[in-house]
Parts: sequence; structure tokens; C-alpha cells
Amino acid sequence: MATIPSGTRFIGISQGADLSERKSALQNSLTEPYTIDDILSYQNTETPYTVEGGTSGTQPTFTGAPLFSASYIKNGSLVHFQIQVDMDNITNFGTGQYYLKLPFESKYGYMFRCGCLHDFSSGREYHISGHVYADSDVMELFTSDTQGNNLYDFAFTSTEPITLNAADNFHIAGNYIIKT
Repeated sequence: MATIPSGTRFIGISQGADLSERKSALQNSLTEPYTIDDILSYQNTETPYTVEGGTSGTQPTFTGAPLFSASYIKNGSLVHFQIQVDMDNITNFGTGQYYLKLPFESKYGYMFRCGCLHDFSSGREYHISGHVYADSDVMELFTSDTQGNNLYDFAFTSTEPITLNAADNFHIAGNYIIKT
């Protein structure tokens, strides 16, 4: 039987209370229609969403629907998102800087640094980052490059950091506080 770790306080239940006692005490403190199981499952549910994206110039073209997939986990006003972009069915990569839409508007400006472009022709991987302004859900995509001893962000385009082809793909993830 699961127990609450020593020192943990949870709605006035004594330490060492087992999980069924904890659930029962919390259930009694809630009003319908919510149950403790609703709350516990809500906080840890990965939710898929339809991600939109494009470029600041001529839009890419596809054979069929874009092969984008995305999901998020929302806990209060904190969101973790992940987006996967498969380029197998892109026939024209478009022009200008790429962008993707987040599942919710951001309360603050953020720079997300957890992205990676996989160049399958060379076997290399490149850093991809995303920037969102406060009160927006549009995440502009960047890549990094060096000039001398300095590291800079550059717009992620069909030719920067490499010339993209259909075998390539990228993904990006991050955490942010949503606008409520």
C-alpha cells in the first residue's frame, strides 16, 4: 500500500497516512462534480493539439496535410509543450523565417532552447530555439551560428542552418506560463 512520504502535509492528513485515506479525505473536501481521480488525472494528462505553422514569406507546400504533431501538459497556468515536424511530404520549403503556434498565449516573453534539427544527409544535428513575445502564441524559430568568438541566433529558414530536404525533421519543447 502506498504511503505519503514523511514530512509531507496534504490537506491536514497526518504523515504516514496511506493513499486510500488521503484520497478519501480529499474527496470529502471537494464539491461535485469533481473527484480526486479527476484532479489527479488532469494534472498529468498529455493532450494532443493541432499545431499551426508557416513562414514570414512564401508558405511551404505539402503533398497532403503537414506532418506536424504536438502535445502539451497543463498544470494550473504552467504548460509544457512539445512539437514534432516531419518534412517527408514538403515539396517546397517556402521562404522567410519559420514559426509555430503554441497551444496557449504566453503571459511573458520566453526563449525556448530545447530544439533540434536532424540533417539526415550529413548525420548532423543543429540547435533550434523558439521565441514568443508576451500576449502571443506565435513562436518564431531560430538557429545558432558563430562569428569569430561570438554565438548568435539567426532566423531558421529553408537555407539556414542548412538547405532543408524532405528527409530532415526537427522538434522543440519548453515550459511557459500562459496568459489567463
